[in-house]
Amino acid sequence: MRASEFPGIIDNIQDTEIQDSPIHGNGLFAMKVIPEGTTLTVLDGQHISVAEFRRFNLDYAAAHCEWNAVGCGVLLVRPFRTKYGFINHSRRPNLRLERDPLRIVAATEIGKGAELTLDYRNEPLPEEYLLTHGVKYL
Repeated sequence: MRASEFPGIIDNIQDTEIQDSPIHGNGLFAMKVIPEGTTLTVLDGQHISVAEFRRFNLDYAAAHCEWNAVGCGVLLVRPFRTKYGFINHSRRPNLRLERDPLRIVAATEIGKGAELTLDYRNEPLPEEYLLTHGVKYL
C-alpha cells in the first residue's frame, strides 16, 4: 500500500511502502536496496515538554500526532502522521536514529522487501510510556 492509501499520512520516506507486518499491524518496507549509512529522512517538529504534551486531548494526539523523545522530559512532536509512524520496534533493528538533526539512518544494508525497524529503547522514552501501553512494544 502506498502512503496515499492512508488518508492524512505524509510520504516522508522515499522508496518505501506501508504493508501488513509480521511484527505488529502495519509496517514500513523497503521497495529497493538501501545502502548502509543512507539517511532516509530528517524528522522535524516542535520541542515540547511531556507535561505540555499531556495537556492535549490524548485521543486526538494518538490519532494525529507523532513524537520522538529527544531528552529528559522533552518530545519532538509532529502535528501530523508520516511514514515514520509505521516503523516497528526490533531488538535487532536495521535503522538507527542519529541526532543534530534528528534523522533515520540505515544501520545495515537493507534488502528490497525488508521491513524497516528501529530499537525504540534507544530513545530517552518518558517514564509514563514505559509504565503504560508502550512497554508492550519493547
